[in-house]
Amino acid sequence: MKKTILIFCILSLFLTCGFAKKEKPYLLMSAASINKENVKRIETVFGVSQRINYAIVAPDGLKYEGVRLQISKQDDKTSNWGFSIIQTKDLYLSKSKNSMYSDYIYITRPGRYILQFFYLNNKDYPFLHREFIVQ
Repeated sequence: MKKTILIFCILSLFLTCGFAKKEKPYLLMSAASINKENVKRIETVFGVSQRINYAIVAPDGLKYEGVRLQISKQDDKTSNWGFSIIQTKDLYLSKSKNSMYSDYIYITRPGRYILQFFYLNNKDYPFLHREFIVQ
């Protein structure tokens, strides 16, 4: 009986501790350039025509190389659930571990926006998104 309990404990310990959890990619946004000092700083409010820097950080890499960037604006006058697409851009990023892609955008009209990233083979659900406001 003791051997069975010991074997069960060892197996359960192996199964729970033996596998590392995969880190998901995350999205950073900042008015300043993104570097190691401000990587933990989260900004969601920006000024009109201010440079908005964003970065995709993938500690364990991306699933696919093909990625679509989409910026949408929330607007009550549209028929598409209140959102109108402002910009769309297809990118091909590295799938390697510890990869990072950074770029910037300018938005010239105030409002509430969403920055989303989709894989090109699954454009229905974003794998990254961040809501932000331009005042």
